[in-house]
Amino acid sequence: MKKHKSEMPFLWKPRGNYKNSKEQFFFKASKRQKKLIAARLGFDVLSGLEVKILISHKNDDVFLLQGHINAEIYKAVEKSNELEDLVVNDEFQEIIQLNVPEDQLEILAMEEDNVTEFYTSDTIDLGEISLQNLSLLLDDICSNFQDTEYSEEMRGSSKEAEDRPFSNLASLLNEKMDAKTRR
Repeated sequence: MKKHKSEMPFLWKPRGNYKNSKEQFFFKASKRQKKLIAARLGFDVLSGLEVKILISHKNDDVFLLQGHINAEIYKAVEKSNELEDLVVNDEFQEIIQLNVPEDQLEILAMEEDNVTEFYTSDTIDLGEISLQNLSLLLDDICSNFQDTEYSEEMRGSSKEAEDRPFSNLASLLNEKMDAKTRR
């Protein structure tokens, strides 16, 4: 398990008797944290980041995290001086097991289907979990954006390639890309 120093640390540790407990948290990224997060995720500006998390005890050292991320990001549009506004307003869920012996991490990761994260300590960095989930949500948003951009480029290049030796292959590739974007 690689340790990464979070740009937005927000540490949570269960209290003594946490059976059937629930705790709710709300936090915002500071100006400094927004700059660090934007650099980590490869964006020009992170205008705002708010996170809500509800932690519920499931059993033993297993906890359910239900979160909501609200973020506004500005990304440079390729081949342009303009910035594109990306808004993330979505939910995430993690099941985390704490206090896992280090020698059991690999075994549990392969066997346990429901747990999404294993920690050898008794503390969760809610900020880091939030940033990981934001990154996953952005991957979906940005890949959709890139797929659209790529398919438009392919359509344009196939028109140029109509009189070239492999123009039929380019047409087939365009049809395949169009079918993918319609799903």
